[in-house]
Amino acid sequence: MLKQMKWMSLLISAIYIICGIVMLMYPEQAMIMFCDFFGIALIVFGIVNIVTYFLIDLKESLFRNDFSIGVIQILLGVMVIYQKDIFRQLIPFLLAIAIIISGISKLQDGIDASRIGYPQWWLYIVLSFISVGAGAAILMNLVPAGNLMMQVAGAALVYSGITDLYSTLYLSGKIKRFMSVTKESVESVKESFREVMDAAAQSVEEPEASRNEEKAEWNTGAVPKPDSNPEDRPEGTESSPE
Repeated sequence: MLKQMKWMSLLISAIYIICGIVMLMYPEQAMIMFCDFFGIALIVFGIVNIVTYFLIDLKESLFRNDFSIGVIQILLGVMVIYQKDIFRQLIPFLLAIAIIISGISKLQDGIDASRIGYPQWWLYIVLSFISVGAGAAILMNLVPAGNLMMQVAGAALVYSGITDLYSTLYLSGKIKRFMSVTKESVESVKESFREVMDAAAQSVEEPEASRNEEKAEWNTGAVPKPDSNPEDRPEGTESSPE
């Protein structure tokens, strides 16, 4: 599970960096490319949902909305492709939300680093504040609209991608080491508990084994059986004189 999350985070970081570089170098063309890419992606996902609706078992499809969701996705995809001027205005704000999400993710990384005892956990907090601040500046129109805004958003994406990459690679190693130490500690505690339980079981078994051995010696006559308690002897019987 941890390995899958790591690779997913690395993939998202790489996408941030590539998109940011494209936006820095070709801000105007990047808007058009994003609209086309996003529209095509919506259409593909819509087709997949519709096909899935007809392929799954009828009993399962009765409680799913794959068909209606697929149709809506296809319609949105077509609108994004043919109405680029409308959706181009939303692109910087969508990117700003992605940058803020990246900052919040690094904030959680800082908290995790603090919890596992990493001394430089505050570095993640600083990186997260920078990402959130950059995203908020774009979201609140503090950057002039147009190509400049796209370039600022591209630079923020590159920054978010690189810092996410660093955070994932470095923190995953720390977490893996922490989990290894924790596992060793748990195994040590389990081993100590087993030793205590074995010692307790042995202390209970030894008197029982001694009694069984003594009874066996009585039965074989190797050891004379001690006289019974006078109260336990039948009436009219006396112990033999020495």
